[in-house]
Amino acid sequence: MRRKFHQLEFEFRQHGGKRKGAGRKPKNDEPGMPHRQRAKKKRNEPLHVTVRLGDGLPSLRRGGALNLVLAAIGASSNRHGMRIVQYSIQKDHLHLLVEADDRECVARAMNALLSPLARALNKLWGRCGKVFPERYHDEVISTPTQARNALRYVLQNGKKHGVVAPSSIDLCSSAPVFDGWKEQPSIASPTTAPAVATVAPASTWLLTTGWRRQGLLDFHELPKPHKHAGRPRANLAESRSRAASH
Repeated sequence: MRRKFHQLEFEFRQHGGKRKGAGRKPKNDEPGMPHRQRAKKKRNEPLHVTVRLGDGLPSLRRGGALNLVLAAIGASSNRHGMRIVQYSIQKDHLHLLVEADDRECVARAMNALLSPLARALNKLWGRCGKVFPERYHDEVISTPTQARNALRYVLQNGKKHGVVAPSSIDLCSSAPVFDGWKEQPSIASPTTAPAVATVAPASTWLLTTGWRRQGLLDFHELPKPHKHAGRPRANLAESRSRAASH
């Protein structure tokens, strides 16, 4: 029998509109995420979006920070032409599976998600400064196999980082309300589990029908390495050191 989960719903104040001079300014010659040209995206192609937290900040999976992230995702699940279909909240990064007509919609929606969230987190942590210093990374999903791999990677990401038991699912993700499991996994009591952020229903063929042709997900499956998730921070430091020596 499936358990019912409370959908987190409360107002998360948003400030829309593009401001003159807004956006991250380059401080030096050592950027975080390289500014490569983004791959072209068709209207019916979802995106796997990764957002990284700044170094040394508290975990996003705990207490007030988790509640703020869940509220932000719920408030932005269908805004500015972008729909958040699945999500995963990890200690120092977020994974989102989104649908949108074009990249302009994604850019507006991600700004509407991350800007107020950063202010709220800074207030919670009693600090100022950048919370998400690197621009978000995205990968275009264009095939059923790629869509299934992306779903597995996002929903099972906690197991990749060793914070979720192999026989369970990540309660800091949309996994509890995902309807594509082969069998219903065991879930902690709803009285002890965090609320689940409201997500938008998928509408693209790849995330509704296409991926299922490759087989439903088994919650024992582990995500495969994601070569497009951005270079590890250690590798970035090594490359910067090499660049400085030349």
